[in-house]
Amino acid sequence: MEEALKKAWQDLPAGKTSPAALRGMIHRHPARRAMRRQMILEIVLLAVFLFVYYDFFDGDRRPWGANALLVAAVAWVIVHNVAGWVYSRQALQGDHLQEMLRRHVTGMRRFAILSVISRVGMLASLLVFFSYGMAWSAWKGWLLAATCLVVLMQLTWLGSIWQRRIRNISRVLEA
Repeated sequence: MEEALKKAWQDLPAGKTSPAALRGMIHRHPARRAMRRQMILEIVLLAVFLFVYYDFFDGDRRPWGANALLVAAVAWVIVHNVAGWVYSRQALQGDHLQEMLRRHVTGMRRFAILSVISRVGMLASLLVFFSYGMAWSAWKGWLLAATCLVVLMQLTWLGSIWQRRIRNISRVLEA
């Protein structure tokens, strides 16, 4: 994204591009479209999960609290993604390119932090839901530890993706 924004900036004819045109270029950038596509995919998949989890994963055999925790956590991720999608669809506001990007970076940082936190909550609720009533053994303990390690790696990966996105936009501000 950084290189594309720099190239777009350098290719602009001097004095011919309005702030509105610059906002439009940033709004239609492929990285923003990819983020929106990812959010839509997650929303659809999580909504399908919510519709089928009770029957497919024996929600009737789990206590009300485990079901409520799972539904609340998954619904929170869906609401967070919908809010992110709406935010990403909004045109950037302002007359100065650097100020627009600075505000966008601040918003992305907030969204990234909430994104990682909401996924931690969702994964914890999934763990509670699926492990409720389970007879624990040493093997299942090791399996749980391995699962936690994989989840930690995925969350680290998600955090690094957001850091890279934010860093790319921030570099444009520094240039």
